[in-house]
Amino acid sequence: MADSDFDVLETEIKLLKPEVIANIFMLPSSDKDTMKRKILLIHFLESLGLSYHFEKEIEESLKHAFEKIEDLIADENDLYTISTMFRVFRTYGLKMLSDVFKRFKGDDGKFKECLIEDVKGMLSFYEAVHFGTTTDHILDEVLSFTLNHLESLATGLRACPPHISKLIQNALHIPQHRNIQALVAREYISFYEHEEDRDYTLLKLAKLNFKFLQLHYFQELKTITMWWRELEHTSNFPPNFRERTVETWFAALMMYFEPQFSLGRIMSAKLYLVITFLDDACDTYGSVSEVESLVDCLERWDPDYMENLQGHMKTAFKFVMYLFKEYEEILRSQGRLFVLNKMIEEFKIIARKNLELVKWARGGHVPSFDEYIESGGAEIGTYATIACSIMGLGEIGKKEAFEWLISRPKLVQILGAKTRLMDDIVDFEEDMEKGYTANALNYYMNEHGVTKEEASRELQKINGDMNKIVNKECLKKTTMPRRILMQYVNYWRSLDVLYTADDVYNHREGKLKEYMSLLLVDPILL
Repeated sequence: MADSDFDVLETEIKLLKPEVIANIFMLPSSDKDTMKRKILLIHFLESLGLSYHFEKEIEESLKHAFEKIEDLIADENDLYTISTMFRVFRTYGLKMLSDVFKRFKGDDGKFKECLIEDVKGMLSFYEAVHFGTTTDHILDEVLSFTLNHLESLATGLRACPPHISKLIQNALHIPQHRNIQALVAREYISFYEHEEDRDYTLLKLAKLNFKFLQLHYFQELKTITMWWRELEHTSNFPPNFRERTVETWFAALMMYFEPQFSLGRIMSAKLYLVITFLDDACDTYGSVSEVESLVDCLERWDPDYMENLQGHMKTAFKFVMYLFKEYEEILRSQGRLFVLNKMIEEFKIIARKNLELVKWARGGHVPSFDEYIESGGAEIGTYATIACSIMGLGEIGKKEAFEWLISRPKLVQILGAKTRLMDDIVDFEEDMEKGYTANALNYYMNEHGVTKEEASRELQKINGDMNKIVNKECLKKTTMPRRILMQYVNYWRSLDVLYTADDVYNHREGKLKEYMSLLLVDPILL
């Protein structure tokens, strides 16, 4: 694709942005209804994938509105308005209280049945549930109330316009707050263009913006695929080791979808290729002593030291060294070499934990469920993935951001545990068939003497509680910039996309194909 394609779209986007600023952010802030309308329009910007163009304006508007929150909601009884305001404020770390939903209950303490006639209100009400923390008990009631009614609309048992029905189906599969921004934007563009009261400027900007993103995405995929195929190491890979360039690019997209992070996506995708090969090499092709030799070499981190390394272990080591040499050159050119040591340390943790899990799986050691979850979160690459995404932010990724990650705050620990849990639930049958016993579901069944079904139910409950803790941690006051926190939120979102329905990373013909078609193939007509 020619640079001129980028230039044409970029110019058109620049021309439309002032119009959007005038239509949304120049609205007077003194009037309550106008302020609420502004918040609802910010929701459209967020849903259409446009909010990154207006970050400063959005944050200033919401800060100002939140100072007047009590006055804004005092006499507001529209379900859609209240639910959407709740979602927007919480998205930006402003803790609007869930008690606001009590106004929709009748004298009997139950939610009013008349609410079910407001389809968009019910959908936004359902979406609000997924911002819940451990203390938002009313949202548990909202979930059961909204779910029954939305399912009947999604399945056609109750009449509903097709574009709204499709949006409901999407939300029931993965709620918007737990979905990645690129998929949300693409799905919402399809919905919004069928809305009778759509804002044509907003819709046009959203379409131009997504086409602009697609140009970057195609270029990135080409870069990653060419890089992979030109690696001298690939000729030494096992015959059944599959090329996963599309999967790794998609996983990188989950961490940030904006055009300015194109290099970050490429760097992340390459790391995932290395982690995937290291994981396979340790789990499938190496004896315990061979994995020990590999970990020993990685601990020394000397490209010329390959003592006792043979075959796939030697290939894995060379692959790691090659990638990190690339990282070093990029970081040196950015004047950010301090990041390299942080990345190396996180990668060594993956290697150590890989060895630990191999020893457990092969040696018959049965760790406690909690012990396994703690180790497994590191082994699966949670911390290195987040570190790499911070590296890809460029100047925004300062020393403090890495130090916070390395201190392993509660948010980070929960994300590691959740990754291990979700991966193991999805891969349980496959792991057992291979005789690979290091699996959370397996350890839970053994420790508690329960069936697979009982263990699955309990682990899903633990997973649900973890989501509430993530929401709670994201509302805490912190010195970390919002963009850094978004890397944790985006990682959290990626887990639902990767593990809901099937294992997207390992099953190319399932949801992955559908997602790729939606993001890169389905036409966007201007």
